[in-house]
Amino acid sequence: MTNEETEKNLEAARQLIEKIKEQLGYENEKIEEFKLKMYRENDFKVSKFQAYTGPNYYLDRAALVFNIFISPVGDSVDFFKEHVSKVFPKALEWETPYVIDLFCKVLLETLKMDIDLFINKYSISTDGDEYVVAIEYLDKKVAKEAVYLVSDWFYAITNDDYKFDFVKKWQELQAKFDKTLYGGPTIYSLIEAGLKRDIPVIYLYEENQFMWGYGKKQLRGRSTTFHNDGIKDTEFTMYKDMVGDFLVKCGFPTPQGTNCYTEEEVLEAVKKLSFPVVVKPVAGHKGQGVTTGIENEAQALEAFRKIVKAAQEEGVNFDGALVQQQIYGTDHRLLAVGGKFVAALERVPAYVDGDGINTIEKLIEEENKKIIRLDNARSPLCKIKIDDNLIEFLKLQGLTLNDVPKAGERITLRRVANISAGGVSINVTDKIHPLNVKMVEDIASYFNVRCLGIDVLAQDIAKPWTEGNFGIIEINAGPGVFMHLAPAYGGSIDVPGKIILSHFKRPENSRIPIIAANYVTQEFANLLNAKLHEINPKVFFSSLTRKGVYFNGEYFYNNPNHDANVENMLRHPKVDFALIMHESDDIYDFGMVHRGADLVILDEPRYAEEKTLLSQLLPGGHVLWVDGNQIYLKNNGDVLNSTTFDENNPDDKEQKMLSLIEPLLPELLYKYEFND
Repeated sequence: MTNEETEKNLEAARQLIEKIKEQLGYENEKIEEFKLKMYRENDFKVSKFQAYTGPNYYLDRAALVFNIFISPVGDSVDFFKEHVSKVFPKALEWETPYVIDLFCKVLLETLKMDIDLFINKYSISTDGDEYVVAIEYLDKKVAKEAVYLVSDWFYAITNDDYKFDFVKKWQELQAKFDKTLYGGPTIYSLIEAGLKRDIPVIYLYEENQFMWGYGKKQLRGRSTTFHNDGIKDTEFTMYKDMVGDFLVKCGFPTPQGTNCYTEEEVLEAVKKLSFPVVVKPVAGHKGQGVTTGIENEAQALEAFRKIVKAAQEEGVNFDGALVQQQIYGTDHRLLAVGGKFVAALERVPAYVDGDGINTIEKLIEEENKKIIRLDNARSPLCKIKIDDNLIEFLKLQGLTLNDVPKAGERITLRRVANISAGGVSINVTDKIHPLNVKMVEDIASYFNVRCLGIDVLAQDIAKPWTEGNFGIIEINAGPGVFMHLAPAYGGSIDVPGKIILSHFKRPENSRIPIIAANYVTQEFANLLNAKLHEINPKVFFSSLTRKGVYFNGEYFYNNPNHDANVENMLRHPKVDFALIMHESDDIYDFGMVHRGADLVILDEPRYAEEKTLLSQLLPGGHVLWVDGNQIYLKNNGDVLNSTTFDENNPDDKEQKMLSLIEPLLPELLYKYEFND
């Protein structure tokens, strides 16, 4: 080949290489364009949701877990922070080195619903090119919607979508939360009282109630009505006529009254009393259906007919209407917890103050905009609802919603002062006379209920009831208590905390000894059961192995759902001691459910088992570690004892495991038994 031919071939090769480079460059450019398009389309996309009701692989408490993709070539954290700070000003102070950190902080604040709900923790890990976020939550559905809301917001920010109204959508989500089980002020305050004291709280879905504590230590209920309240006592407080007779029998001040079933009986009753009188449903609550200040027979009959009609519309039995003598004074709620007086609240009927400009209806609208009337899990007051009762009460005063009160003129809107009816609360716990305190405790001593509310009318709560101008209107089992924690005026009384501690005495008393294991055989569970019964023949022992739930060595049931098995154990009101096995699949699919373990057993553990179980080891707790044919007993990382077992002897391993923990069992069995 000549030099000329060689040169031509080389030139052709160079041209081919240049074309290939050009083609590769073009293809790389297209690939980059595709990647950028994919990044833009998938930026802040969330997926793979999983909700855990207790500790799990990702977080040491209940958590909503999800994946999220964040573009690696997206906007900077400072860019997002500038926009986020317009809603959350404190965002400028947050330590958020990466966008994912800022996303989680914003999500946490969103879940707090602008009322500082007790939600505090999250974790961030990775799954390929996605992040895995685990965040503490209360209501699963609302939490998931919050994730989508924040995701959509960040996506809108990065795409310069200024029409996206995060605040409006967040307010809509807050309204949804208010309608959940956690949105009620009283029940939420009780849940928070437990969580703040590290008392375990579980929602029992099938029973639609909550459980504080485990096993024989548990307290179950919803609102302030609990499983260990006397059913007949609770029922008795609902019948106001019988309660009135009981109070009179005991010598307590209460207005005279008669339970009436017909209009004729109403007319007969009012003739025996002097006007004004009160007519109210004998089985009512929250001031519903109560008509006060009745001055003639026609008004009495009208009030009676409303009660009958309400019962018909609600499809409930009409149990009668109580006609009582009207007494005067300021409305008060006196509260006993565990038989002891704890709080007193003065309640004033809903009102508005005139300004000489606006109508009563407009004044109500403005009053309802106040922060104290947000009507959520934290607000001390409820909104004032315009209904027939309010309109009728205005009419009795010669007023309508369209009237314009003079500046400074106070317009009372309702007969009753109940907080649920828009009443205003004032803490007067430090003003109540000692004899009135004794009266509360004397009445409470007759009822086997944890919480008892006593409604009284008194001209001056600082004066003893024996001096007159004092009357008991009704008593209530299961009263609302958030109004004491957050009254509209006056200091706070931590009634929810007092309720929880009236049962547990101290937070540690909510627990039972728990051994958590990644693997144990039923044979080991049987050996442990026998040993515990040697120490205390009356012990009630529960275990969960691959074979299912056992109580005192007898098979109970094996639910296909691990969390249901754990709940079945801890929900049993006799369980003193529990052995619970959590394998990796259970941990990933269901979590642990329970918080805390006094002893952890790890037998050739997988990473998820080791990480999750050790995260729940309580201070001072021991670890029994099986490695090959070696067994180690550890405390704070130090080996306290060890042994080996014969791998050819199927019983030797269980015997040796038990022998190492046997010295710990007497103390462990009585670890949470207190004399107070």
